Amino acid sequence: LLLNILSVANAASLGSSPVSICSNRVASTSQPRGGFQSSSILHNAQNLEQKVLDLFDSSSTLPVSISRPKEGIEVRTSFEGNNIVTIAEAKMVRKHPDCFKGFLTNFNDSFPKVNPMVQNVDHLETDEYNSREGVKSILKFPYPLKKRIMIHWKYLLLNRSENENEHMLIFSEGGNKNLMGNYFTPKEKKDFVLGKTYLSAYWIKPVYDSDKKNIIGTTIRYVFSGDTGGTIPQWIQNAVGPKTALDSVKGIINHVI
Repeated sequence: LLLNILSVANAASLGSSPVSICSNRVASTSQPRGGFQSSSILHNAQNLEQKVLDLFDSSSTLPVSISRPKEGIEVRTSFEGNNIVTIAEAKMVRKHPDCFKGFLTNFNDSFPKVNPMVQNVDHLETDEYNSREGVKSILKFPYPLKKRIMIHWKYLLLNRSENENEHMLIFSEGGNKNLMGNYFTPKEKKDFVLGKTYLSAYWIKPVYDSDKKNIIGTTIRYVFSGDTGGTIPQWIQNAVGPKTALDSVKGIINHVI
């Protein structure tokens, strides 16, 4: 299992004054809580959300692999066999949570622009209930390693809880059998190494002032749990995994700021 935990806290941007809602925020296009037309898809989404919560609850036990105190950035990484897990957190970014909606909603276009390891993220299909989107991701690995391909479902959960300013974007290969059969071509099987995304997510949460009334910033959390496929020495994974998590969190911040 691939778990890599990244924690970003920009101390220089800490403050107690309220932050304004971005003018370029987008309306919710995700499935509202309880609005899934398929009970099985709703169950899958709820299970994935809970796994994200559980991973962050246990993240403090993972060893630190990158620490940049001046930037307030910390990356934690853990391995189970060939699998790696990464979790990232930007504790305080002086932007309203809704400022990040555009990045999440337009993730297929936005992510390759902010993460140099990602070549492209392509839309495959939307399920019959319009609850989740099948996507194909191509990742660039250092020479002489082959590029990786991952095929998974994407769940966009804007305004995900009782707090309408909290948002989540989740990826998982769970239930992707038909996607694999329909979209993993013979040429791709030859050209790429198949990786697996057990769980990957962005979690956007508001930060409140001491009175719990005004939003003064945003906490950005990122997690990846998966198998990059093939045989990769752990020393390479130790170098690539944390850097990818770092780029994923810094990328969404720089995209908005």
